[in-house]
Amino acid sequence: MAQSRLDEQRDLRDRRDHRRSRTTRRALAIAGIITVVAAGAAIPLFADASTSGSLPGTDQNAPKTLTVAADGSGQYRTVQAAIDAVPANTTGYSIVIARGSYHELVSVPSDKPGLTLRGATGNPEDVVITYGNASGTAKPGGGTYGTLGSATATFASADFTALGLTFANSFDKAANPGITAGQAVAVAAEGDRQVFRHDRFLGHQDTLLAWSPNATAQTRQYFSDDFLSGDVDFLFGNATAVLDHSTIQALDDGAAAGGLNGFLTAANTDASRHYGFLIANSTVTSSAAANTYYLGRPWHPSSTAVAQVAVRNTVLPAAVKRATPWTDMGGFPWKSARFGSYANSGAGAGVNANSPSLSAAQAADYTVRKYLAGTDGWHPQGAGAPSGGTTPVVTTPAGVTVATGDTRRVTEPATPSTVCAALNSGLSMPNRVATPASESSPPDTARIQRALDSCVQSGSATVAVELSGTGADNAFLSGPLTVHQGEVLLLDSGVTLFGSRNPASYQVSGKPTCGTLSAGEGGCAPLIHVSGANAGVEAVRASDGSQGRIDGRGDQSILGSGTTWWGLATAAKNAGKNQNNPRLLEADNSDNFTLYHLDLLNSANFHVVYQGGNGFTVWGVRIKTPASARNTDGIDPAGSTNVTINDSSIQDGDDGVAIKGGNGASSNITVENSHFYGTHGISIGSETSSGVTNVLFRNNTLTGTDSSGTFSTSSTGIRIKSSTAAGGRVSDVSYLDTCLSGVQDPLVFDTHYSNGSGSHIPFFTGILVDGVSAVRSPSGAKSTLVGFSSAYPLGLTLENVSLDTTGSTASYAVISTYNSNLKPSGTGVSLAAFNGGGSVPNCSFPAYPAL
Repeated sequence: MAQSRLDEQRDLRDRRDHRRSRTTRRALAIAGIITVVAAGAAIPLFADASTSGSLPGTDQNAPKTLTVAADGSGQYRTVQAAIDAVPANTTGYSIVIARGSYHELVSVPSDKPGLTLRGATGNPEDVVITYGNASGTAKPGGGTYGTLGSATATFASADFTALGLTFANSFDKAANPGITAGQAVAVAAEGDRQVFRHDRFLGHQDTLLAWSPNATAQTRQYFSDDFLSGDVDFLFGNATAVLDHSTIQALDDGAAAGGLNGFLTAANTDASRHYGFLIANSTVTSSAAANTYYLGRPWHPSSTAVAQVAVRNTVLPAAVKRATPWTDMGGFPWKSARFGSYANSGAGAGVNANSPSLSAAQAADYTVRKYLAGTDGWHPQGAGAPSGGTTPVVTTPAGVTVATGDTRRVTEPATPSTVCAALNSGLSMPNRVATPASESSPPDTARIQRALDSCVQSGSATVAVELSGTGADNAFLSGPLTVHQGEVLLLDSGVTLFGSRNPASYQVSGKPTCGTLSAGEGGCAPLIHVSGANAGVEAVRASDGSQGRIDGRGDQSILGSGTTWWGLATAAKNAGKNQNNPRLLEADNSDNFTLYHLDLLNSANFHVVYQGGNGFTVWGVRIKTPASARNTDGIDPAGSTNVTINDSSIQDGDDGVAIKGGNGASSNITVENSHFYGTHGISIGSETSSGVTNVLFRNNTLTGTDSSGTFSTSSTGIRIKSSTAAGGRVSDVSYLDTCLSGVQDPLVFDTHYSNGSGSHIPFFTGILVDGVSAVRSPSGAKSTLVGFSSAYPLGLTLENVSLDTTGSTASYAVISTYNSNLKPSGTGVSLAAFNGGGSVPNCSFPAYPAL
């Protein structure tokens, strides 16, 4: 905020004259959402232009999804062209924008309510709308743009929604020394009931303007799971704006410790409005020196402007001025404004005379729900489009968000229609063992890889390399394989791809010897490695339910060794070393990857690792490895977004699912309608240092024994685990309708996992468990509900919880309960009842399916 704020206020007032007054209406904010179908692992960006290309005119039943792609593959090349094509005063339109960078100014006028802009991939980094004007930038017709005019994107309509997009103002002060008015807005949000979910707002000064053209009007904006960066007043304005479960990055402008880098907020809330800005359940990050940022200052351009800002349940870094987080502006004292904090944590959080805390009564009034409710009861926190196609209807305490999971609308995949190479088996392995010569030098590695290398994706459709068999010749024996962009390794029903037992097949150059114990790890390449987008590993399912399979043979002896792969893993635990065993399947940075109707058996190590991608669909996959096989995780999404695991059966000797946020954040993940046997649970962690958010588990069953009756070595149901060795923020996680049978540890929220040590604090908040039933629990069963400390408590809601054993260990937890027989107590534990709804699920536990 520069000295020209009063001039800018007049500029904003002048500019609103051209806008129509908007009537109050509630529109469906996410109508006409693009369907993402993982058919053959190829996920089309758009609906067929022949069905979505025509404008509806007066036909209200016509399709309302428009598409944008800079390369011409959509209906429009620019975002603004698509906006202009939306008829005035018509609700329910959705504009889907393909991957790319769009250098343009975007404006949605007030007469286009209910419009949704959506990034086609779900990853906001993929779809960027950017421009570089500043307040002082000269306009072609004379004069300068002013603060509002500098905005890259202006949204003036009611009921507007933006999903999975980046909005950036690229103005560079250093490159433009002649421009002294450097305010540069990325987004000007000016309408009521606007939702921005999983978006990024990038800039420096005045990044995000939350604005009400009429200062006394009801103008509410909800920013959820968003990323906002800047330095000076980078959230400012007079609207009612809530940043919920978001990340706010305060940029390092080089100030020394105790100096001044900037201000997070500059609100000018009208005195007649009770609510201004709320930052809740969020994380402020900064690499700036300590004590160089204020939380905010009161912008006072008129006599009725009295800023209101509350920051609560948010992690504040050392860069925030802990002792004096608020400051004056333009002679208006901060103590005359309405500033307050509540239950914040981190090095920048403090309470003193210059850092007032909200009272309990104020905190009860300053919640996400109350800020947004207004006069019409608006409640956007649960809005979204999870993979099942409907938003869960859950009653939660104020401030608790129901996770929506995968932002794609995922339906059952289909195998590719184009086969570019078909290979027939020439090998029979009735006892899962080949001849010594074949075991030493797997006969199928080279020919399968040649076929994969020779196949090229045709257009947007995937192509398949098909493995088939005849009679007893239904086996392939191979070392490591690489699946490329746009292709699917397809196994016919009855065909088995066996992994080599020769550790030399997997050896990674410069790493420890594969098949041995060592202090290091990473010596073995995975059996199947996937690189490139729109790929898959799939199988054909026969009418009797059988389907193609991949067998890692972890139960068999390593060639040249007297032990099995699993035996090596056990020996590693006993020796305090690492086993160098190959994973079965690993996909790295492979967007839109699909596993479909596939059996994965006896992996030597993790079965599936999905690292760093956007768009991963698992459907109808059956993993079968004994509960006693150490370190054989089922499916591990790591540093990834938009993941759906559906209709699958998972049995292994470690986590059934383990969502990790170590080398990159994980978000927007759905695990549903699946069954787990003898595993260590449906888990998040232990690596969470980059964050995990918006994870939905629903309609899952877990049994404490595997299909042979072997008890899990760490029988767990619902589990979030981390420690200071690799901890971080885990938020917005919902477990809906979970059924447990014979599980030793029904609920585990553990911030001290394996006694790990380091400087990365684990913080679990916004965790909802709604609908869990535990039966036939073994003797001594108990739950663990342990927050890290009083500054980083576990934030948990227990609703419709029925456990047949209610023993627990608990500390540092803030727990809301409704219809729960689990009522933990301990140091720093608080319980509060709320008026919920629903009921405990009725459970049945299917046997592991016949393979």
